[in-house]
Amino acid sequence: MEIINGAVLPRHAAAAAGALTSDARVSGHLQLLRRVRLRGRACGLQADCHSLPRRFLGPPSPRRHGRSYWGGWPARCSYGSSSHGDGAAAANFDASGEEFVDSSVIEAVELRSVSDGFVIKMRDGKNLRCVQNNPRVLRLRDSAPHHAIVLKMEDGSDLLLPIIVMETPSIMLLAALRNIRIPRPTIYNVVMEMTKRMGYEVRLVRITEMVHDAYYSRLYLAKVGDEEDTISFDLKPSDAINIAFRCKVPIQVNRHIAYNNGLKVVQPKAEESFVGSDDIQITRLDRPDDQPCGEAQEFDLVRNMLIAAVEERYRDAAQYRDQLFMLRSKKKNAI
Repeated sequence: MEIINGAVLPRHAAAAAGALTSDARVSGHLQLLRRVRLRGRACGLQADCHSLPRRFLGPPSPRRHGRSYWGGWPARCSYGSSSHGDGAAAANFDASGEEFVDSSVIEAVELRSVSDGFVIKMRDGKNLRCVQNNPRVLRLRDSAPHHAIVLKMEDGSDLLLPIIVMETPSIMLLAALRNIRIPRPTIYNVVMEMTKRMGYEVRLVRITEMVHDAYYSRLYLAKVGDEEDTISFDLKPSDAINIAFRCKVPIQVNRHIAYNNGLKVVQPKAEESFVGSDDIQITRLDRPDDQPCGEAQEFDLVRNMLIAAVEERYRDAAQYRDQLFMLRSKKKNAI
């Protein structure tokens, strides 16, 4: 057995040594902040000693599209008052701003790119064939279906803005659209309850901009009884839209985004018809031919999977998902 030579410290002495080490680290951070402050003054920058710790230890300045070069926070807020000293822009908003268009949520399930445009699959199994409103904007590079939340512009243009999202927000929004009761509270219920207990209420959601193929949105809150006290949060559009729909507040889209990235629904071709012997106009419609319908099977699987996921029957949902993948792979191989 080897013997290690050295001083043995009692417990209270070891704790004191640890405290000294911690104090040294804090002192090092303070020295770093002091150097940055002095360097900023030397360069002619306006540095505030109260704002420096916020910028180092808190969220970054909201001047870069609500994201940080250091990894970013999932949500950022700015206050209606500019007296906080953190550089946040005022969150006062005009609900009737001319830069934004009111929109509504439609019951869409997924978005797929095809050779001549896009296909939006609705919850009831219908397919909406669409083309880009602005042909110069690049479209999806692949033809695989993507979960999407689709907003319809309410300014008379009837443009559709699809937002590709993850599966869970799409399922949660469809459940809210169909008034399906979820046994346990979701994150959206928690956010709404927290907002209420803080004395605020959700007033508006806006899709503000698009950067590197990613949409950015803001959630606006107002103090109950004080319209001047407002807060705005930078959230993912999928979460912001889910909260807005549950709170029954307007969802607005930047007009530039709506008209450059929106889709136009292509009118279906007129149905062929002929006049019978008794001068009665008969329309040729699709009639069942006693053959299994692949689209109906796929829709049933998607519907059952969504219902099972909402009801937290995850094992059943996984089985329906596997059956759906097998059905789609058979279709792809048949082509």
